[in-house]
Parts: sequence; structure tokens; C-alpha cells
Amino acid sequence: MEFSKYVFDKRFSPEKNLISVSGALVSLHCHHFNCGLLKAIEELKGIDGLTLFVKTTEEVYRHFFSDYLKQHPELTTPADKLQAASEMYYAFGFGKLNLSNLNEQGGTAKATSSYYVTAWLAKYGRRHTPVCYFTCGFIAGVLESVFTKPIGSYKVKETKCLITGSDFCEFEVKAI
Repeated sequence: MEFSKYVFDKRFSPEKNLISVSGALVSLHCHHFNCGLLKAIEELKGIDGLTLFVKTTEEVYRHFFSDYLKQHPELTTPADKLQAASEMYYAFGFGKLNLSNLNEQGGTAKATSSYYVTAWLAKYGRRHTPVCYFTCGFIAGVLESVFTKPIGSYKVKETKCLITGSDFCEFEVKAI
């Protein structure tokens, strides 16, 4: 993926050991941590940990991407905003995600690479169920930002996943 005009201001403060992107503090973790956490969330008893994970990611990116859009008023069309979100996803190391087939009602998004797939394969190997829960939350939060909708306005379901042998990850998105 080539970057266009979108810039994500990344800063590191060595004296405070803090990393920020476009003004928001971030924490970076290796695939061992992230996949171990996801596996633990999947195995939780008594609560729906996966829904909690997706909703948390949705809330984070609803707020973070809304703040990003406020800093970039030159992004005026939904297509420009969705392209910026795709490039953000790539710049943050999550993979290549095409959001161009989405609109206010939903649609289909497609990823040709995924951090969580690559990480899971490296740590645990192939599985028969999708693993890109983070991406589901990311897509929902970004769409809520782009179309100024409240949290919980979109349902995102991964219907195909690279981890199961598909050629890409596919996400069905519906406004609710």
C-alpha cells in the first residue's frame, strides 16, 4: 500500500517513555502478548469476552478516529475519510484493509493481510474460526466516526478469514 496525503504524527518521548500517535498515547505489544490475551478472552467462562474485546476496540477507534478527523478538516468526503482509516490501519501495522465498499448503511470490507492472522499462525498455528475481532471493532468505530453515529451503530462480522485458508478476510457490515 502506498501512502497518499494522510499523515499520522508519531512521537516518542524518551524521558517519559511514552509513544503518541496524532496526540493519543499508544502502547505497543508483541504477538505473544496480543495473541495470548485474545486466547484468554476467548476462553473466559461466564462472560462474553469476545464481544467485550470488539466493543472496546470500537469505542477506542470511535473516539481516536473522530479526534483524527477534527485535526484533518481537509478530509471532507466519506471516501477520503475511509481511505485515511485504511492507511491508518496499515501504518499501525494491523494489515491491509480496504474500506472503499462501505457506506453509511454498511457493506463489505476486505483485508488482504492481518496482524492477528500472522501473529496467531506464528504462535498457535492454523485454526478453523476467524480471529480478526480487533478489525471488527476498528471498522465499527471508524464508520461511527465517519458518519457521526453513536457507539453501537454498526454490526461487523468476519465471514472469511485468512487463518481458515481463505484468500482474504471479509467483513460484512450492517447499520443497526
